[in-house]
Amino acid sequence: MLRTGVRRSVVAALATVALLVVPMACSDSSTQGTTAPSPTAAPQATGEPSADCAAATALKSSLDTLMNVQPLQDGLTALNTAMAGVKTSLDAAAASASANLQPAVEGVKTAFSGLETAASGLTADTLREKAPAIGTALAQVGTAASSFATTLKQSCPAS
Repeated sequence: MLRTGVRRSVVAALATVALLVVPMACSDSSTQGTTAPSPTAAPQATGEPSADCAAATALKSSLDTLMNVQPLQDGLTALNTAMAGVKTSLDAAAASASANLQPAVEGVKTAFSGLETAASGLTADTLREKAPAIGTALAQVGTAASSFATTLKQSCPAS
């Protein structure tokens, strides 16, 4: 009986996380304060994306993957794998980001750091305890990802 209660609590915690994350991942928040790209942000005439745009596009893709993970259905391994993908692409984007992309990349980096802290030591046994902090952190990552996507569209139109 106690095990069923714990299972229900875990399911409720994951449902809360999903309800916090899905609206943020699906929203197109174009009202957030972003600056217009400078004239130097024009795409290259060669048709190939610049290194900063390629790294930023990879980051957006890994953020999309993270925001679509549903730990209850996909498992904690999927969450950890998606977080590792974001970490890798975030490091690459931070290293190559243009002046136009740098503030948005830093916003994602800050939000993602909060998620890493919230998910530190996460196991099936600690999920219920950590779910509220993870849900809040995922919402912050979703907000930063939305802002980043807007900046990416402006700075790298071919993306």
